[in-house]
Amino acid sequence: MAAESGWQERIGNPVSSEEAWKVLDDWKVRRQEIGMLYCRRSETAVISAMCRVQRLRNGSLQMSGDGTAALLSLRMAAFSYGPMKVWPNWPSGPIVEVLALQACLPEGDWLMLAEGYLPKELAPLALPA
Repeated sequence: MAAESGWQERIGNPVSSEEAWKVLDDWKVRRQEIGMLYCRRSETAVISAMCRVQRLRNGSLQMSGDGTAALLSLRMAAFSYGPMKVWPNWPSGPIVEVLALQACLPEGDWLMLAEGYLPKELAPLALPA
């Protein structure tokens, strides 16, 4: 059972943990480059990067990219999956739509992982519309 998080807005359809892990495993097998946006509930940290899933084990997700590495515990997260609008060149347009897996963590933190390629010259992903 997922714990309630501080995030009120959910984009996409709620999915089970098993379905979310299948998406992550598929990205790992395909070596899919994904966009990552991690926000702390306290708003003391916002981290964005392009990375690949390296390892999935015991509820933990390990990712890495050029000069980036992350290890996150997704145990008891509430997941959703579906289209999401982002501003890759905030505050300028255009707004684009990506297919995103979101995890609302029990501590109130939020993780968004988006399929698709964003050119390196564009700014990091922004928050949803």
